[in-house]
Amino acid sequence: MLMLTGCFQNENLTDSQVVIDSDELELQLIEYTDIELFTYFNDSLVTNGLSSFMLGHHEDNFRGKIHAEPYLQFGVSSGTKIDDEATLDSTVLVLFYETYHYDTLPGFDISVYELTEELEANDDGNIFSFQQFGHAAQPMVTVPSRILPHKDSLTITLSPSFGNDLFGLGKDNDGPFESTENLEALFRGLMLTTADNSPLVSFSEESYVGFYYRIPSDLDEGAKTLRLPVNLGNEKFTHLRVDRGSEFFSSPSPYENIAREDAQGAVMADILMGASIRIELPNIHELLELADDYYITTASLRLPLKPNTYDRYFNTPVTAINSSIVDKKNLPIQQMGSTSLTSWDEQFQEKTFYEIPVKDFIDYKLSKGINNQDALWISVPSSTSTLQASGLLFSNISGEQKIKIDITYLPLN
Repeated sequence: MLMLTGCFQNENLTDSQVVIDSDELELQLIEYTDIELFTYFNDSLVTNGLSSFMLGHHEDNFRGKIHAEPYLQFGVSSGTKIDDEATLDSTVLVLFYETYHYDTLPGFDISVYELTEELEANDDGNIFSFQQFGHAAQPMVTVPSRILPHKDSLTITLSPSFGNDLFGLGKDNDGPFESTENLEALFRGLMLTTADNSPLVSFSEESYVGFYYRIPSDLDEGAKTLRLPVNLGNEKFTHLRVDRGSEFFSSPSPYENIAREDAQGAVMADILMGASIRIELPNIHELLELADDYYITTASLRLPLKPNTYDRYFNTPVTAINSSIVDKKNLPIQQMGSTSLTSWDEQFQEKTFYEIPVKDFIDYKLSKGINNQDALWISVPSSTSTLQASGLLFSNISGEQKIKIDITYLPLN
């Protein structure tokens, strides 16, 4: 048997109820809305530690613009000397698909530039998405391309002069194909870019530069292939050009807490945009007063996704988010865990939301007192394989679907 009776109510602690279960255990249920939320943009995204790289462009009204350009070095698996009689048929760049993002139907051009500067990580081994390295002023080739879902890769034929020069040097003793070190001394790598009409695509590090050649005297053999894979090169990373201007954010500055009231009631979590969410409890004394008589048994934060900012096909929402505790400078203090998307409502987009356990966070805040400035931090999980292209925008939708914390209290006596 459950019996509900009325309890106190104010503007921040709404819909208060007392629940008495069959064991005559009295629980107090409250809906806490005195929450301050901020979006924080960070420009320091490390992209050289992934097993894939990203190319292309995407823009929409609610995220802004993203343009991705990979910088790639290549390597050799074992020392190879090209036979003196070998003749080169063609040189190609083969890009293996990892994932597609958004609409891949339109055709687009890919331009390939040869690097003039070695890719170099910092002392911590990182290359950040904002960095760029020198490359030729003019592209080696620009070719029309299209993503074809029935194929596993995209092939670009490279400049004959580039292929012939490097292939010819491969016939020398201690030539460029004898080791990755030798190769990178003569060929620093490639940079790829597209126009703004391209999709956003991730490619595998199994992608390679390939030399197709023949040895006329070798009658029993057909065409041979020498492959220089990306994953054997010393470095690769994705450079991102990001414009965060949208219907929610007007040229927002990085490294600032942007209140949701200044973003039309929305907050964003998005790896490519560098966005995370800071959540503060400015009037923790309200919960401290309740804690004198009650013990928190559960607490869950509800974050509804803003309608019309996601769909199943071209802009799927992120299906897991991380939560942690940060200090007043947004520096991490402790991890709290990961939460999967709780409810999915594609048709009406009224009940798609996350419900995140935050009891540990509230207990932490109560233990620190009213002057503590630490906050809850919501972010999209990073990956060792690919950049997460989707993002999340949260906001109030209705009286039921709004940003809130549902708290259950148990009386102490």
